[in-house]
Amino acid sequence: MEIRTTWSKLTFQRSFSLPGSDAVFPAGDYDFVIEEERLQGLTFDAYRRINAFLEVVPDPRFPSQTELRPVTDADLKMARRQVLDPAVGSSNHTDADSAPLRERP
Repeated sequence: MEIRTTWSKLTFQRSFSLPGSDAVFPAGDYDFVIEEERLQGLTFDAYRRINAFLEVVPDPRFPSQTELRPVTDADLKMARRQVLDPAVGSSNHTDADSAPLRERP
């Protein structure tokens, strides 16, 4: 099994949280890591995502200690919604695709 890993930057314009965590992460740039496995037996290269992580600082008192938090597309979509509307936990906001979140290579 051949695995490839790609890194990119996500920029959050406002603070956000991730599902399953009480922590609130500040606005800024975050490393986004994707692991994919190569699909065997095809006549062309194709990969399937097996893991995705967001690198975060879990405790602001220790900024040099980072951790990779597993995230799904739904988790990132929820974080985007929070950037647009901090009260998203109680709203049914659906305009997540226009959130001020940028992915940079």
